[in-house]
Formats: sequence, structure tokens, C-alpha cells
Amino acid sequence: MRIALALSLGLVALAAAQRADSQDGPGIVVERVTAPIAPELDVGDRTITIVRVDLRRYAFRFLTERDGPARPLDRWVRDAHLAGGINAGMFLADGRPCGFMQSQGEVISDRAPETFHGVIAFDPLRAHGAAFAIGGLGCPGTLGALRASHGSVLQSRTVLVDCAGQATDWRTRRYSAAALGVDREGRAVLVHVRTPYRMQVLSRMLAAPALGIRGLVYMEGGPEASVVVDAEGQHVGEMGSWEDGFHEADDNHEYWDLPNVVGFAPR
Repeated sequence: MRIALALSLGLVALAAAQRADSQDGPGIVVERVTAPIAPELDVGDRTITIVRVDLRRYAFRFLTERDGPARPLDRWVRDAHLAGGINAGMFLADGRPCGFMQSQGEVISDRAPETFHGVIAFDPLRAHGAAFAIGGLGCPGTLGALRASHGSVLQSRTVLVDCAGQATDWRTRRYSAAALGVDREGRAVLVHVRTPYRMQVLSRMLAAPALGIRGLVYMEGGPEASVVVDAEGQHVGEMGSWEDGFHEADDNHEYWDLPNVVGFAPR
């Protein structure tokens, strides 16, 4: 299985290099690879789903309860005419984001937990600013710095793969997971793994050099972890299930309501 994965990742890297040479390639690329490390639990198919989004063609934005009531991610995508989306971090019982959130300059949540060590940012305020930036553990940007340089900012629990492409060591229970970041070509990257892993194990797998991830922030775990894409002939509908101590089963087949999402749509 490890040999097969190495070959698969090598082909992914080659295909990515070929796409980078062409301005006419797809704006959304979906990859599915088999995780090289078996889970502790005999649950799931070990599939890692990776969605790469060309930021020259697509723009990201937050949708919150200010845009309407909580709903499943597939309905957010449909109702807001998005190409796709993912969880916008964890949230409290009242729907408020657990970490800091600012959307196009408007503060949605002023919480800034000291234990939250991951930041994503988009909507650069300067003409040549990064279209999508990662800050926090192992990355140069801080929450304060990214607030000064970008209009939309989200603070989340932690960085899973740092900006040098190295795995972090966040020790957790086992659960399905969704994460958001960037790759070495500057594309946004949405990641989903339904099979439950401890995040320090998942981090090591996602730091595989062939995947080219250069900053990846944890968004959500368990049955709420979701990724949806419906554009350019690509259809992705991923939902989580297992979470130690909360939902210890692989039987979830419905998207859970989310009060906050990160969506992307054509520019």
C-alpha cells in the first residue's frame, strides 16, 4: 500500500507541475489518495480528499448567521451560489465562532483564545498582498499582522502542516477532520478525511512532500466536518462521522447544520 501511495503521489506532483505551466488548466482539481498509515480503529476507507482551488479564478468569503440561519454545507453552497465550501472553524452553542473572525473588515467574533494557534486570511488590503495567507504555529503571520493586511481573517484551533511543509504535533483524540490551507503553487487547499485519526498522525501524512502543502489549518472534526464542491464538473460531498467521546460510530450520512462556513465562488 505504501508503494502504491508513493506512486500515486508522484503522479499527483507531476500532474500539478504540468498544470502550473498552463493558464488554461482547471481552476478546481480534486485528488483522492489512500492514507499510508492504517487507523487505530477498523473504520472507514482511509481516503484523503484534497481539493485545490486556483485563486486567480475563485475568491473566498465567509458566510455566517448574518447571512441566514445555520444549515448544512451543501445548502450553503446551493443557496449562496458557491462553487464549494468547508467549515469555518469550530463554534459555540450559540453559533458564534470559537476563535476570532473578521469578514471583509467587520468583526464577527472578537474572541481570541490563547490556545488557538492557527489563522487563515484572505481579501488582501494591498494590491500585491497574498490572496490567501496562513499564520500561526510554524508560519510567519500572526493574528494581529494578518488583521492588518487582510480584510477577512479566521483564528482556528491549530496548524496541522506548517508553512515549511512540516507536520505539527497536536495530540488529540480520534476523529474525522476537515482542514484548509495553501499549497506550494499558491492554490487554496481543502482537505477532508472521514476515517478517524489522531491529528498528529494525520499531520504526518498530509506533510508528505508530494502533496506540496505549505500551511494547513484545522477547521473541524467529527460528524460536522464537511467539504462540498459543485463546479467545473467536479462534485465532492464529504462529511465526517466518528469523534471519540461524542459520536463513536461511522454511521453518519447527513450533513450537520453549520452556522459559519468558508465558501468560494468565481471571481
